[in-house]
Amino acid sequence: MTEHELRELLAEYLTLLQRHPPAEEMMDKIVTEDFETGFEGGFSWKGIDGLREFLSQRDGFFDEKHQVREVLEFEESADGGVWARTRLEFFLRRWDAPSPTSDEFMGSCYHHWRLRRAPDRWRVAAQIVERFDDLNDNAERLFATPDEGLNR
Repeated sequence: MTEHELRELLAEYLTLLQRHPPAEEMMDKIVTEDFETGFEGGFSWKGIDGLREFLSQRDGFFDEKHQVREVLEFEESADGGVWARTRLEFFLRRWDAPSPTSDEFMGSCYHHWRLRRAPDRWRVAAQIVERFDDLNDNAERLFATPDEGLNR
């Protein structure tokens, strides 16, 4: 896998995630059956049930944009997979009734990723948040307790 292919795969994953698909579609199209996401040293979601729960916690967000700005590290692992660290910038909105306006969440997020070659294509096996940076107040509150998931 080249860095260009890595960026394309991550962009495809993030674009699909922003559409709020069901977990089964994510499994079918881009993640592994043992997919894991969460916070390094904190809360994580695993497998199809974990993916369902993670996606349900993202309900209500719209106008999302996640863009990988930097690939910080990138290497093949001994098992033929790929391990990478990235910095991405994010922007999303959420509206909660009866508020007259939506809330915006923005900042930078550092992740490490595990990618695995499946018979049909490269797939995302893990997306783990290492830390956040430059968060606005709303994002700061949302991500304040990484050992509990998202603050809804």
